[in-house]
Amino acid sequence: MSLKGKIAIVTGGSRGIGRAISVRLAKEGARVVVNYSDHADKEFKGAAQETVSLIEKTGGEATAFSADVSKKEEVEKLIAFTVKEFGHVDILVANAGICPFEEFLKIDEELLDRVLGVNFKGAFFAAQGAAQNMVEKKIPGRLIFISSVSSIFGGELQSHYCPTKGAINQLMKSIAIALGKYGITANAVLPGTVLTDINRKELTEDKELLDYFVKRTPTGRLAEPKDIASAVAFFARDDASSITGTTLIVDGGMSVNLQ
Repeated sequence: MSLKGKIAIVTGGSRGIGRAISVRLAKEGARVVVNYSDHADKEFKGAAQETVSLIEKTGGEATAFSADVSKKEEVEKLIAFTVKEFGHVDILVANAGICPFEEFLKIDEELLDRVLGVNFKGAFFAAQGAAQNMVEKKIPGRLIFISSVSSIFGGELQSHYCPTKGAINQLMKSIAIALGKYGITANAVLPGTVLTDINRKELTEDKELLDYFVKRTPTGRLAEPKDIASAVAFFARDDASSITGTTLIVDGGMSVNLQ
């Protein structure tokens, strides 16, 4: 249990990749605050409680807290709740993100602001809030961002999404420089196509697309949420203290296969 005694916040932790990260960190011994936003979808509350239950059934400790990370005042409440419950923050995983596919010529200001708000501002506010607590408590903490291979490559229906992930990479690198003197590290995990419940359903219904992705992937399989969680757990450990300012692609090698 390499994270025993650590306190972790996982934004967007109610399901999919966020759930897998929450469960894995708890398995490693961390006490986890599972963040969700019931402003976006009322189903997230139930999903967050399911994540907490999964953790508790295996002997872990977790609690859920609703906060819209695109709003600084709500992130401040999330940090304050964590400190009140557990005393401090050791690990922040900025996972919350949205990717509503849309054609470039049809993206309006409202949609653009929403994607920027959740994906970039949410990561910024969460990292800043957690880091302030880490510095105050003199904790050599871990800031881990869930970016995407889309931060490197474009996407026809992702012209609002890809730039936010690119911005997260640059935010992470800048934070690594700014906070290194406090012993705080910052890194990013870049998933490719991941078999979350939603993606699995869509790809099961489109076998041709699934076959295309699998053939493009040297490992012969698409990544699952647990694969992303393993990368996060690695960055979160004490023995990763000299690893900062870096990105780690988790996509089975798909992004390097240009054939």
